Amino acid sequence: MAMPVHPSHRPAVLLLAAGLALPAAPQPARAAVACPPPEAAPLVTLSTLPGYIHYDTGRGRDELDRLKGLSGSADRRNGWHPIGLTLTELQFRMQIRANTLSHGDKSHCAVLAAVDATLGYDKITIYVDRRYQPGSCQHQSVLDHEHGHLAVFRDTLAIYAPKVEERLNEAARRLKPATARTAEEAAAKLQRALQREMEPLFNDMNRRLDADNNRLDGKTNYLREQSRCSKW
Repeated sequence: MAMPVHPSHRPAVLLLAAGLALPAAPQPARAAVACPPPEAAPLVTLSTLPGYIHYDTGRGRDELDRLKGLSGSADRRNGWHPIGLTLTELQFRMQIRANTLSHGDKSHCAVLAAVDATLGYDKITIYVDRRYQPGSCQHQSVLDHEHGHLAVFRDTLAIYAPKVEERLNEAARRLKPATARTAEEAAAKLQRALQREMEPLFNDMNRRLDADNNRLDGKTNYLREQSRCSKW
């Protein structure tokens, strides 16, 4: 008989969503000049999203297999099937405000003025196999395991949010003005440069999420949790 286990997370996906605002500062036509340095450090704000928790107890094993992506894998052939699952996506959204200056040579420069960013999870979905009814030993065992993954996601967010804010402030202060044919293109250059500065830290955050979740999903841990109930 196949041993039921509950691999329980999908590696977090970094979604970089960005927007920009352009309070333009048009100037009379004149000879081309270099972009002026910012008059003050950009204002940076970061808010966190802990994630709305949604419980889904109406899925069967095959549906959880598809959600986990185990179909046809060695895990499934060896009888390893998810009976619980926690899915979410790590998201980083950033909107910048840039002050722009029009040059007489039909070019524009943009200077970063502010960054408004959000880091975290919009939604965290916890699945429990529908065979295990609420109140049963099996349901509680699976739920306890999935709550461990929930703690990983939220604890990692709490650890990394200050790091992200610090890195964002440093990168924003270092960011040089950008020049392009239009104000929008110049501001977009600032936005892309700032995203490149942040990506290594998010990659590190994802690696930590994977490592901590994988520790929860070890075979020894599964067997200990399954021993709590007499029948699966």
